[in-house]
Amino acid sequence: MGENVLRYKKQKTTSLNNNKTLMTSSSNQQRQQQLAQWVLKELSGDDDSQRAIPLKAITSDAGFRRYFRVQTPQGALIAVDAPPTTEDTDAFVNIANAWRMGQVRVPRVLAVNLRQGFMLQEDLGNTPLQSVLNHQTADQYYLQCFETLQAIQQQPSKQLPEYNEELMSFELSLYLDWFLKKLLGFDSDIPGVNGMFNGLVKTILQQPSGTVHRDYHSRNLMVLPDGELGVIDFQGALHGPQLYDVVSLLKDCYVQWPREKVYEWLHLFTEQHSELKQFNTDVLRTWFDFTGLQRHFKCLGIFSRLWLRDGKSGYLAHIPRTFDYVLSVCRQYPQFQPHARWLEQKVQPVLAERLTTVREEASV
Repeated sequence: MGENVLRYKKQKTTSLNNNKTLMTSSSNQQRQQQLAQWVLKELSGDDDSQRAIPLKAITSDAGFRRYFRVQTPQGALIAVDAPPTTEDTDAFVNIANAWRMGQVRVPRVLAVNLRQGFMLQEDLGNTPLQSVLNHQTADQYYLQCFETLQAIQQQPSKQLPEYNEELMSFELSLYLDWFLKKLLGFDSDIPGVNGMFNGLVKTILQQPSGTVHRDYHSRNLMVLPDGELGVIDFQGALHGPQLYDVVSLLKDCYVQWPREKVYEWLHLFTEQHSELKQFNTDVLRTWFDFTGLQRHFKCLGIFSRLWLRDGKSGYLAHIPRTFDYVLSVCRQYPQFQPHARWLEQKVQPVLAERLTTVREEASV
């Protein structure tokens, strides 16, 4: 592996993750008990600190939120533990209320304690879009996703933070710091990367802007019993590029389709879009691909950080697919081809071996 020999210390990192898991487990158990007591009080008015309602863990996400299903005589609800030191529950509640008024199907917030970071909300079920997507259903569901996304983009965005050059550049730094350096052990400067990143971001920001969900993909869209699509995990919404959410959906880190099929869906979305339809196909494809490249650079960094910092191993399986997206776009555009060659020559030979090693350490 030459000068880029892996420097990962297996024993040290495994020990660190084990200690972190023990500390987190104790803290999580305490917060779960507090959440269960709070939910009981909200549902019944019972303020007995010795009693709590049963909570069934259902999932977690890339943040520090945890979700639990609560059974009540009227049906199931979702209890959310969102530690206030890391999660912005206030943003979730504000966006949820605004988007519901704007005809976006998001969970109804039934109770909230901002100080503790607890929420009780409507249960949108357990059928994520990812679980029903296949070659027979994809056309139908993506058209429905486009309608929902159009509704999201119509929501007022002036109060949302800007998805600006500074934030995009920070996200790109995650690729360098967490994926290339900390996961794979590449510690030398990568030729031309700063110029590549600058050009990438400037091109992305040329497109029209509006409300951006920021994680609009098959795991954050729920298929409801009435056939509607429910939208979750929107607390990070921003004012930014209007193709960002289309990229999240069609170049999904969890589902992959042939390039020409993706472009076909992109055309269906943009030809009916009030602002994007005025641009020609080549411009739209460039914006789409560049926006996807920035997102997938970021995701490689985040997936690596979720393992190395947070001990979450489940996202390791999605690194190869995300890397394929990056390599495909870099090969496609002349300004990114030097980076594509560097990835092929230096990174690709290391990546599979490294992922095998860390997944064995994580027992996944």
